Amino acid sequence: MARTPLLTRNEIAAISGVSINAVNKALEQRVAKARRQRRRTLLAADEAAALALLSELPISLSIKLKREVRNWIVKRSPAKAEEFELSRALRIAMTENAADVAKRAFDYVRLRERYVETNPGRMGGTPVIRGTRVPVRTLAQLVEGRESPKALKEDYPHVPEEAYDVAVLWAKGNPRRGRPAGQNRTRSAGRAAAM
Repeated sequence: MARTPLLTRNEIAAISGVSINAVNKALEQRVAKARRQRRRTLLAADEAAALALLSELPISLSIKLKREVRNWIVKRSPAKAEEFELSRALRIAMTENAADVAKRAFDYVRLRERYVETNPGRMGGTPVIRGTRVPVRTLAQLVEGRESPKALKEDYPHVPEEAYDVAVLWAKGNPRRGRPAGQNRTRSAGRAAAM
């Protein structure tokens, strides 16, 4: 049996379109299941579809029913019915959006493994696009800054275009740790002005 790929909470949120608070609440209520790995909380890629579908429901479900819906999505096989019966009066159908989220999650994992490389011996362990010295966060900032694909291709001809979107999702899913840049200067400047 193949291992299910794992994603960070932020990657799940970015792919599913659910807020990080909703992901954390699902973990807290044990609606979504997490695994700890190297002091990080990771979720199976299937959890993205479950959270997307649960967020689409126009009614509020009990935690128990949310867990049942989650289990159905995570354990269902493509050959099984696309509906889940919560009760005789209520059925839930797999939506196009939730199915699309599942596909995006697995596509992202496949592309992340192909393009994102972290090697302590290369650029001090800064995550880069595999086979290059282009930092993933730098590429993500350029894409998010509306740099045209043509300009990116000219500046980084050795970076495949499909790595652009992966870089953006990876950067959202793996924010820098620690204090945001510039905070130290702001605080010390404020103290200096107060003196």
